[in-house]
Amino acid sequence: MRKTRRGFDENIWKNFGQIWDISWMTVAPIILGLFLGQYLDREYPKGFSWTLSMLILGIFFAFYNLYQFFDKEIKKYEKKDKKNEHDNQSHH
Repeated sequence: MRKTRRGFDENIWKNFGQIWDISWMTVAPIILGLFLGQYLDREYPKGFSWTLSMLILGIFFAFYNLYQFFDKEIKKYEKKDKKNEHDNQSHH
């Protein structure tokens, strides 16, 4: 099957959109954790670092978001592969 120029352009933009989504679902929780931690350190100083605590929590959420995203994508591709396999068997 030959890809048309339009299909190729749409695929590039779809991939770019996915990369953008992955970037923000990773970076946003980390940055939010840093800002929240700095705010809590200024407003409620304790014997430990809120910034470090919130940074670790933000990193946890970032990796959890990545896990959820890739789990969903893998299931989508597995479903597509099973459908293609079923279609190929029915043609023979």
